[in-house]
Amino acid sequence: MTIRSLRKETKEVLNELLLDDADVLTDILLSHHLGVERGELLAKLDEAAPTGLNHKLVEDINALSTGMPIQYILGSCWFYGIEIKVGKGVFIPRSDTELLVKASLGVLKDGDSFVEFCAGSGCVSRAIAENMPSVRGAALELSRAALPYTEHNLKDNHNIKVKRLDVLDTDDYDALVLEWGDRFDVLVCNPPYIPTADIPNLSPQVQFEPETALDGGENGLKYYRYIIANADRILKDEHTILFEVGIGQAQLVASMLELMGYAVAIFKDYGGIDRVVMGKKY
Repeated sequence: MTIRSLRKETKEVLNELLLDDADVLTDILLSHHLGVERGELLAKLDEAAPTGLNHKLVEDINALSTGMPIQYILGSCWFYGIEIKVGKGVFIPRSDTELLVKASLGVLKDGDSFVEFCAGSGCVSRAIAENMPSVRGAALELSRAALPYTEHNLKDNHNIKVKRLDVLDTDDYDALVLEWGDRFDVLVCNPPYIPTADIPNLSPQVQFEPETALDGGENGLKYYRYIIANADRILKDEHTILFEVGIGQAQLVASMLELMGYAVAIFKDYGGIDRVVMGKKY
């Protein structure tokens, strides 16, 4: 069987499963297993398919049919031009979160320190570290399932410390400051922000991701409220907080910051949605 024939069969099966972008998914899977870019894949279509490739694609199709995201099957995804290792148990980076990185890079100065709460895969800390190696940071994650991915993705960034921390436990805040030896200049966070009641209505692919990375409490604002109330424990007197927020949450989070004495700005994502809220305290 040629790669072309296998490609055609795989597309037909994925179309029967009513999966969106069946053509794209097929080429992603083939390129992944063949270890080539898509352009090279197209040049190899008339070659014989390697032994076992058909079996691998069947396994992939079965996984996709259960709702497993393509990123988990591939074992990685791309974020801010960097390949990030992901798998079951860790939240998959979204392109909208790149705005959080851009905003952070615009605030941080050489020699500054930052702390990232709810670090998950570590993609935000990794992107900051790669683009601004003069800063130091701490990437903090509670989930024991996600933490190995945080550690793997930041293993070569020696200016970033990875640590297990509960964002909802101020004792952990105090212990981190004691261990770090100082407070931080900037806090960056993309917390769980989906209201609990909305989680059962999410797409099967999103529900495949860890609920702890999605569930933001009754109105989705639990983490923002707690972090803002306790930020002074971990941040310097003059500091900046940067949050990613869900649709319709920006003004609510901005109001929380303003009540605590912050000057606030809101930034829109690629789709024109208010996505990042920044609070500065002078």
